[in-house]
Amino acid sequence: MATQANGDEPRFNFGAGMPDSRSFPSKDLAVAAARVIEREGSSLVRYPGNWGYPGLREIARERFHRNHGVDVPIDDIVLGNGSMQPINLVASAWADSGTPVVVEEYTYSGTLGVFRHHQVDLVPIPLDAQGMQIDALDAALTSLRQFGVPARFIYTIASHQNPSGTTLPVERRRELLEVAARHEVVIVEDDCYADLRYRGEEVPSLYALAEPGHVLYIGSFSKILGPGARLGYFIGPPALRDQLLEHRRDGGTSSLAAMIVAEYLQEHMWSHIAEVKALMGSKLATLHGALDECLGDICTWTQPTGGLFQWLKLPEDVDTARLNELVTQQSIAYGPGRSFDARDRDIAHVRLAFGYIDQAYIMEGVARLADSIRKAQTGTAGNHSG
Repeated sequence: MATQANGDEPRFNFGAGMPDSRSFPSKDLAVAAARVIEREGSSLVRYPGNWGYPGLREIARERFHRNHGVDVPIDDIVLGNGSMQPINLVASAWADSGTPVVVEEYTYSGTLGVFRHHQVDLVPIPLDAQGMQIDALDAALTSLRQFGVPARFIYTIASHQNPSGTTLPVERRRELLEVAARHEVVIVEDDCYADLRYRGEEVPSLYALAEPGHVLYIGSFSKILGPGARLGYFIGPPALRDQLLEHRRDGGTSSLAAMIVAEYLQEHMWSHIAEVKALMGSKLATLHGALDECLGDICTWTQPTGGLFQWLKLPEDVDTARLNELVTQQSIAYGPGRSFDARDRDIAHVRLAFGYIDQAYIMEGVARLADSIRKAQTGTAGNHSG
């Protein structure tokens, strides 16, 4: 991510995949914290255990039912320290060195870091405007089996994908489930942006569509509250759940944090989500207006239906190293394409996160970015600021 050399936060921060700090419910959380401490008292000194606070697990259960129309047993829900801990547990349980793991060709840099740490053999599947290409997935899984090294699992962000913003349609989700089942490969569904759809119809999760035991579901409260909460969860039947819990060694997720968030969400969850969605949707519209005005002649993009990211394809003649230098000088941060590429290639894309940046700065930030892109072009187009 392009950042300031002195460590200060960039003025035009398109790099941070977080919600707007103005949507953080400080006062209501303070009230919730006071209630919890008064009510729970000395019980807060106890270890939380592997499953985590039942009250927040019940909130996760209610949230899943409302979003996807499916009831899940509360014992199938386990809290984690953000959504990254479940991903780490998945890698610890299922990803030995050299194990083939299927991912989208562009995916979350944090997950790539975890998988690379475990030295897995990443198998990238191409994306189009509707997400993972299932024919390519089927071909890759077939090839792996023919070579005697079947994939251990498929990791996917099927809704509002990070970084591409794509959402897999229902028909393609069913095809994905059929292919995975035929090849006997578990799907790990990272659905941390589930609440952040701004237009179009809701799409059921893979977990909701699948037969039991075929999908492990990962959710998060970070994208509606903030990553600082460090509260996520995974949902899976005992056969999958217990394999992950065998690798948990941290004593559990903070009961205090979980109780405070549960206390707040019991009263405010859906109104808070509506507020966050309205703000994020407005910011995305502002970003698209700025992109149309400043970069519509040289860059291309597909408008996401939700999430926190816009994936921007740069002109092929852009020197990305030079661009990184130029945007830093302009106090701009973004996600360089290479950070999200499963093959670790220097690709002509950048990820623009629109959740955290002040909406008033989006237009100027995109204008400065456009100027930097044109200056970083190596052809004649790079010799003017256009």
